[in-house]
Amino acid sequence: PPTNPPTDPPTNLPTAPPTNPPTNLPTAPPTNPPTDPPTELPTAPPTNPPTNLPTAPPTNPPTAPPTNPPTEPLPRCPCGQTDASREADAFAVLSTVSDPALLLDETTPQGRSFEWIIDIDEFCGCPADPKFVQRYIMGVFYYSTEGDSWNNGCQAPVDLTDPVAIAAANNDCTIEADGLDIFGLETFRGTDAWLTPSYECFWGGVACRNSTLCMDRIEFETAGLAGTMPVELQNLTDLRFLILEEGATGGPIPSEYGTFPRLHILDLNFNAFTGSVPVELYNTPFLLQLDLNDNFFTGTVATEIGSVQFLQFVQLEANQFIGTVPSEVGSLQSLRKY
Repeated sequence: PPTNPPTDPPTNLPTAPPTNPPTNLPTAPPTNPPTDPPTELPTAPPTNPPTNLPTAPPTNPPTAPPTNPPTEPLPRCPCGQTDASREADAFAVLSTVSDPALLLDETTPQGRSFEWIIDIDEFCGCPADPKFVQRYIMGVFYYSTEGDSWNNGCQAPVDLTDPVAIAAANNDCTIEADGLDIFGLETFRGTDAWLTPSYECFWGGVACRNSTLCMDRIEFETAGLAGTMPVELQNLTDLRFLILEEGATGGPIPSEYGTFPRLHILDLNFNAFTGSVPVELYNTPFLLQLDLNDNFFTGTVATEIGSVQFLQFVQLEANQFIGTVPSEVGSLQSLRKY
């Protein structure tokens, strides 16, 4: 064994235990609390709740319509002018044929024909057309002789713009102006109803010259014509035959009929004509036949009848003439019957 005893124990006792006993609690949390939460809350929701309605329309209205007004409607007839201009030109042209006051009076045959050719007639004639006046005159003749009351089947349909009515009227008209012509000139004709949109030369009871397209013949017999004869016929300067037999047409024969330069036959027998036979008729240079029997003519037979160089046939009986047959009748070298 060791010779030396152990050294003295240490003079310093072990360090005193802690003055505060353990608390047996977990370590205290950190004295600094966690960082404060964000001071800005999430963005607030919209103040106005959704309406669940469709999006509002734009605040700006649609583009304004064009400031220029619509274009003018197309004219009724293809004459290269407005309706107003066409009517004005027609009035000017027809005023050389008829009294302008009558054109403006829709109760007269002239006014009715003017209204028809301007506003109704589907043929749509133009005032510059050389045959525009001829068509107007035939309208005047229709209204003057009370065409709507004719009994020949050729009267105008009630609706002049209805194709069905026009076709039916054309089918009813059967009168054809195919009387004898000793000169054999070429003409054309038809059997269409009057005032319908066909060429006026194709209306029943008339015929036109092939070479000129001018009215050559007006011929009706027992067709129910009445009224009076219009003075406007004088402008049909190519007319050679005016034959209206066995009707009820009356009044005087217009003195202007003495200006027909080519008239061959004037046959108006068995009607209701009155007054004296116009002296001017005896100025018609190529008159061949004057047939006026069975009317109500008065006065005397003028001596001028002897100047009608080519007159061949005269019938004046059954009227109310007075006096005697003038001796000048004896100078009519071509006369065959008086």
